[in-house]
Amino acid sequence: MSERNTWLPYLLLIMLALIWGSSFILMKEGLKVMSSIQMAAYRIALSGAIFSPFVFNHFKKIAKSDRKYVLLAGLMGSAIPSFLFAFAQKEISSSLAGVLNALTPIFTLLIAAIFTSLILSKSKIVGVVIGFLGAMALILSKYFSGNSTLTFFESIEEVKYALLVIIATLMYGSNINLIKTKLSHYKAFVIATTPIFLVSIPAMIILLFTDWSNLDLYESEQIFKSFGAVSALAIFGTAISLILFNRLVQLSGPVFASSVTYFIPFVALFLGYKDGENIGWMQLVGMILILIGVYLINKRSKSLGH
Repeated sequence: MSERNTWLPYLLLIMLALIWGSSFILMKEGLKVMSSIQMAAYRIALSGAIFSPFVFNHFKKIAKSDRKYVLLAGLMGSAIPSFLFAFAQKEISSSLAGVLNALTPIFTLLIAAIFTSLILSKSKIVGVVIGFLGAMALILSKYFSGNSTLTFFESIEEVKYALLVIIATLMYGSNINLIKTKLSHYKAFVIATTPIFLVSIPAMIILLFTDWSNLDLYESEQIFKSFGAVSALAIFGTAISLILFNRLVQLSGPVFASSVTYFIPFVALFLGYKDGENIGWMQLVGMILILIGVYLINKRSKSLGH
């Protein structure tokens, strides 16, 4: 490896952690003006539009028998999680969403164990258990906070929105296994861009039929900030990050590239704290438990992807 390439993987890793870790605060900013449906549909539609120049040639190379899997990858890897995060972050903090997102490798492992012949070692089973204990600590942290005014039933209502994020990470984990088992014979760039483009078509239709009358045109500054935030999410969080991640895998391999999972929650927590979100000790414990769980399931194994 050349001298330039010795530091480049670390630079790419930091850039990806910052981009993906910022996604949750950008969604929070977008929701100040847009509805959950508007934000998710706009995000997917713009991402698909960015990739459209590449997709037409790529789609011809995909066998007809595999196209259903490509569409399913778009639904599980982009469309459905985008809507789930958008609905969840109307009620939960960006920092909580960012930390719960780290459950993705755990669900990836579980899906692989359920639907393939993968046998879980004791350390991986312990990792799964610890990871879910961390998730429970996170979603119940607000109720058990000493200064919380939530009743138990109000806390349970908030838990329902946190579960939407967990379902989104389950979708991510399922998508990673789908790509590995059904679409791995295609180039990574083809399978990353084509699914997003396919789901962007219905997203554009949804966007056209959403009610924009709730936007206060007099609040033009906030509208500009919100649309800018979601546009940045689509451009950087999807398009540019995809290119960076593929390059990182080429330079350093999937194991090193997957370590970005450990840094994203810290970025999400820091940005949430800077935005005035309350970060309690139980949230920190929950995050640490999830990351320990992720470490144990990745230990001495190939990357599970992102």
